Amino acid sequence: MTIEPTEFDMIALARRGLQAHLDEAIAEDEFASRFAMVDKRGELTGESMLAYRTAAEAIRVARDRLARFNLLYPERAAA
Repeated sequence: MTIEPTEFDMIALARRGLQAHLDEAIAEDEFASRFAMVDKRGELTGESMLAYRTAAEAIRVARDRLARFNLLYPERAAA
């Protein structure tokens, strides 16, 4: 016997996946800030700046995707 997931189950699974994507992007930003390197002048190195920019873009994209998903499929109010 196979139990088929409902539309509600699939929406909840997709929402959890998008939230996990956002959490991963935030962790990438924390990692970039924790291991940022500075040069002799006290400025961030090129690699550190690239890591920050990459993490910021990942966060922006993940937040945008989650926000658009929540507009299409708003969370149900608790009963």
